[in-house]
Amino acid sequence: MRKHTIKRNKVKKPFRFKKLKTDLHWLDAVSDSGWLSEEDMDNQKPADAICSQMWIYKEDDKSITLFGTYSYDDKGKLEFGEVITIPKIWI
Repeated sequence: MRKHTIKRNKVKKPFRFKKLKTDLHWLDAVSDSGWLSEEDMDNQKPADAICSQMWIYKEDDKSITLFGTYSYDDKGKLEFGEVITIPKIWI
C-alpha cells in the first residue's frame, strides 16, 4: 500500500503582524430579538468585552482590526480567522 503525503507549499515570508501587548476592554452592544418583560428591559446593559491573545492587522485613528488565528492555504497565501474590527471610541 502506498502512503499518501500532503505536500505543503512552504513559503517563508516574514510575519509582519504585531501581537497585542495588553488586553483590550470595551463595552459592546447587546441585542435580543425575542419578547422581553419590563424587568428584562430594565436589566439590559452593554456587555463587558475583552480581546486578548490577538494580532493587530491594521489600525488607524478610528478603528483597530485584530485576528486571533491564521493559516496558510495550499498556495502559501495567508488566511485569517477570528477577525474583529473595533471602533476606537469603544476602547
